[in-house]
Amino acid sequence: MMISNRSPRALFACGLYAIGLACAAELAGAQAPVPNVNGHWVGVFDVVHADSSVEPDTAYFFLTRTGSSITGSAGDSPAHQSPITSGSIEGGHLRFAIAAGPNKTVQFDLAVEPGRLQGSASGLPAEPGSSIIVDVRSADADWHASVAANHVPDRLFETIAALDKKLFDAYNNCDLETMGTLVTDDLEFYHDKTGLAIGKKTFLDSIQDNICGKVRRELTAGTMEVHRLAHFGAVEMGVHRFYHPHNPEDGIGEAKFISVWRFQNGSWQITREISYDHQSAAEATPAAQH
Repeated sequence: MMISNRSPRALFACGLYAIGLACAAELAGAQAPVPNVNGHWVGVFDVVHADSSVEPDTAYFFLTRTGSSITGSAGDSPAHQSPITSGSIEGGHLRFAIAAGPNKTVQFDLAVEPGRLQGSASGLPAEPGSSIIVDVRSADADWHASVAANHVPDRLFETIAALDKKLFDAYNNCDLETMGTLVTDDLEFYHDKTGLAIGKKTFLDSIQDNICGKVRRELTAGTMEVHRLAHFGAVEMGVHRFYHPHNPEDGIGEAKFISVWRFQNGSWQITREISYDHQSAAEATPAAQH
């Protein structure tokens, strides 16, 4: 044991200094006050599917905080509210649940910010890889928020447009390997001039024999439509033109098409294709713009 040779005054000063450091450390480690969560909240409740499509909806909360306990109600409209259960707030996080039907409970986990609650929900039937995004803002007693929350952007159109480009870049460059990854083994291809062709091999053989080095496809700008097929994938529709780089005298062909895309195990493939209304581009009527 060491005995200090400092004076009592010096020891007292050191003690005060040590206490000050300890208090400063304690204050630095203390959590900032949690913003007020009492009152009305309104915003988005968006289901983001694994296929990148979004089902937008709205969330309405009425919250009351008592210590770390949260009570109140939540629902998809002011008139359709369910009581909150298991509500708590801790460490800047708000958690609660509501009954959404027999044997169905929706759980909310939200970060608390001034005038904003955002996070996720779970408990609704949804396919693997999907999520529910919640973003609500403080509102007045009439459920009017001064700042509106933005819905999650739907990416399905961009996803299918990118797949269309990938497929027909491969088509134009005779990349049969890439094309093969984008169609199912049991592909059904319906053509108004040649009828039905079944199977990936039949499709790729036809591309190799009739298209490679002979035809270039271009999507007609502004004609693509994409619509979600629940629990399956998407349907793409549009108009495209076919050019003959080495035989321009063959003219330009035009046709409408429908592609049924299946989303499975995280990847997209065409399972059904319809190509119809083939005609000379000179005879085709202008495509509708969307």
